[in-house]
Formats: sequence, C-alpha cells, structure tokens
Amino acid sequence: MLINTKQIIITSLLAVFAIGLFTVPQAFADATVTNALGSSTPGCEDTNACFIPNPVTISVGETVTWENTDNAAHTVTSGSPADGPDGVFDSSLIMAGGATFSHTFDAVGTYPYHCQVHPWM
Repeated sequence: MLINTKQIIITSLLAVFAIGLFTVPQAFADATVTNALGSSTPGCEDTNACFIPNPVTISVGETVTWENTDNAAHTVTSGSPADGPDGVFDSSLIMAGGATFSHTFDAVGTYPYHCQVHPWM
C-alpha cells in the first residue's frame, strides 16, 4: 500500500510540474540580477559575486532587471572598466534600497557590464 501512495504522489507532482511548464507566462523567463550587499567594498570580484547571478543567460527579446540591494548607489553600464562604456545600455545611478533598472536584449550576443562607481564590480 505504501508503494501505491508514493506512485500517486509522484504522478501528482509530475502532473503539476507539466502543467506549470505550459502555463507559465513569458515574463517569468526574464531574469533578475541583484547587486550583492557589500559589493560597494572591494572583494566581491574575488568570487564573481558582485552581481548575482553571474553570468545570466536569456533569449533574444527577454529582459534583465537589475535590483540594487546594496547600501550604496551603483550603475549597470555595458562595456568593461578597461575599455569603458560601449553604449549598449547604461542605468545611470541606481539608488540603494531596491531601486531597479531593466534592459531588453534584442540581439544575440555576450554583453559585459560593470558599475562605473565601483570598477571592480
């Protein structure tokens, strides 16, 4: 009798999962990235944890939203600290305490980004 109960639970969970795959709105395919708390102080770059998650993989047409959960203002600027901004996107200052910036990616590519205020990020 215990085996039948487990089979029912597993079957039920699979059914719920399958329904979820086909009914999740497209908005949930987009990504959210947060600035790590304390990322305004050098050190997060040692573990690649200044922006979480990093890297982010999305499809063309999807949007990445960056949320600043740190206690300092940051930017999200395309390009690299060494080469400078490349003009694809720039948030200006995103204030601490949960402010956000979003960008929709309309072309396939790899888009490096950094914080202009804290170049180690």
